[in-house]
This record gives sequence, structure tokens and C-alpha cells, in this order.
Amino acid sequence: MSLAAPFEIKGWCPGALRPMPSGDGLLVRVRPWCGAVTLEQAAGLADISATLGNGCIDLTRRANLQIRGLREDHLPALHDALDRLGLLEDEAARNVMVDPLAGAEVRALALALGRALPANLPTKFGALVDGGGPLSIAGERATIALCVTSEGVALRVDGEWLGATTPDRAVAAALGDRRWLSKMTVTPVPGRRRLGRIGGVTGLAAPFGRIDASQLRALVGACATAGGSQLRLSPWRALYVDAAIDANGLIADESDPLLRIEACPGAPACSSATVDTRGDARRLAAMGIAGTIHVSGCAKGCARSAPADLVLVGREGRYGVVRHGTARDPASRTVAPDALGSLLDG
Repeated sequence: MSLAAPFEIKGWCPGALRPMPSGDGLLVRVRPWCGAVTLEQAAGLADISATLGNGCIDLTRRANLQIRGLREDHLPALHDALDRLGLLEDEAARNVMVDPLAGAEVRALALALGRALPANLPTKFGALVDGGGPLSIAGERATIALCVTSEGVALRVDGEWLGATTPDRAVAAALGDRRWLSKMTVTPVPGRRRLGRIGGVTGLAAPFGRIDASQLRALVGACATAGGSQLRLSPWRALYVDAAIDANGLIADESDPLLRIEACPGAPACSSATVDTRGDARRLAAMGIAGTIHVSGCAKGCARSAPADLVLVGREGRYGVVRHGTARDPASRTVAPDALGSLLDG
């Protein structure tokens, strides 16, 4: 079944076969099957990051992992290592986001959708499969979405809910065959990030979505000791482990002030930035400034597209201050990094 009409998608994302240059070297995005990695795969990715990259790993809003600091001459070794882990081929097919609590049937549907997608889709194309529940990702952005509900599998295309169908016809419907869609009476309800213990699962967030290779190795070890088998990714820059474990240097408390702050890598990791965004973000968290905060190294605002209560936009070593807006909005004033305390005055 072919797509009924071409999806208009612009741009690209840094896949393993097409890395993206950044201020700290090449950036490679790894897309696990069904949004989960086995402990063996996670340990392998930690080794890749430590030996071929700079030891920094990002959790993305598309439930992927990014390995940073790679060099051009390391790419053959990277490809060999990812191939051994089963994370090199079928990159487009792996670009399906799955809710972290998805059961076997939901994950099987995601696997079927991924394998049915055309291989030549742009990497900006996004699909998701959701099973509902407290960690539902039904509200996340995706070109196509399949959500399992009490009425069947609901289909959303480009933000519009089109109807529901049976599980065996859901993939065909997603690819353009809408003959068997029925009217929906209930729209899937999105969940939200939850941290700490959720039944037999532990949710752990990473400050600004960044973990290092040693943290990932420690997480793998703790999970193995507790009888777990995999790490599941999410669009909230949080990991969900199928075991009861401690935080291991990550965040298990939803009230942690760092979780209210979005910050891009900043300088020197990004060549567009002239400010230490994440260092300054940690200082802001310690100040106790209320509301949501976005610290951006430049006006592109890569870390957050939605408005925030306070936005700091880096330019020539200083920050433009925006209240209740985005990084693209005009600044009301500028402030030096060593004068961030003045923001407490409003």
C-alpha cells in the first residue's frame, strides 16, 4: 500500500549514515526499534560514546539518543559498532516513537508500522504508536499516529484525527487505505512525564536531556542487578527502566527545579552559541526563579519551541531577556551572565 499523498516535510535529522557537524564534533542520532534498547545495546552505546565520541549522550524529544563529539575518521568504527548492536540498518523503519509503558501488542503494531513505511521518507518524518495510560504520548507531534483505544486503533494524520479501525487494518490505514475507518466518539487522552516508581517501572529524567557514558553504564548495571532487561525512551528526555532502581545521579523527583528549565548545549558545544547555557541554567535553578525557563544559545531556540515564562537568548556573550514568549521574540533588555541575579527583580 502506498501513501495516498506525499507528506511535505522539510529538513533532515542527523542519522548514523548522515551525521551533522556541531561545535563539539559530529553528531549522530540513534533510533532504537520501538523506542527501547536492551541492556546490551545500552552498554554498547555507552562504549561507543566513551571511545569514539566525547562521552556525552543526549536524549531527544523524538525518543532517540544522540552521540556527540565524533570525528570523521571514527565513522567506519561507529558504523561497525552500531551494526553489531542492530542499530545501523533500517533507519527509517526505526523512526517510530512508542509510549514507554506499551505492552507487547502495541509494540508489535509499532514494529509492523516501522517495517511497512517506505524507505525513502525524509528523516523529519515522524510516526508514533501509543497504548494509552499515564505515559501516553498521544499528544506528541507526529506526521502519523496510531493510538490503541477501547474503540480500536485511532488514526491521526498531520494533527487531524480521522477515525478508528481494527488492529489488523491499522497499518494499511496509516499508509493511505482509509476504507475501513469508522467514526471516533472518544479522542485519545495524552499523558505526561512521571518520574520515580510507576508500578514495576522507574522513570528517570536527565538534566537538559544530557547523560554521560559513565552514567549510562551505571544505569545498565543497576537495571541488570534489579532484574530489568531494557531501557525505554520517551519524548520527555526521560528514561523508563523495567525495574525498581535508585536515581543513580539522574532525577526521580518531579519537583526538581532543573526540570522547569530547557537549555540547549550552548558554547562551546554549539558553534552558534557564545554563552554557557547549561552552566547558567543550573545557576538559575539554584536561584529559585518561578515558572518555566528557556535558556537558548541563539535565536533559533532549538531546545524549546513553545513559549516559556522566562526566555534568555544568547548573543555576543550576553542574554536577551524575553518574558512569556519564545527565543524568536524581541528582547525587553539584555543581561550579562554574571548578572543573572537581577532577573529576580522582575
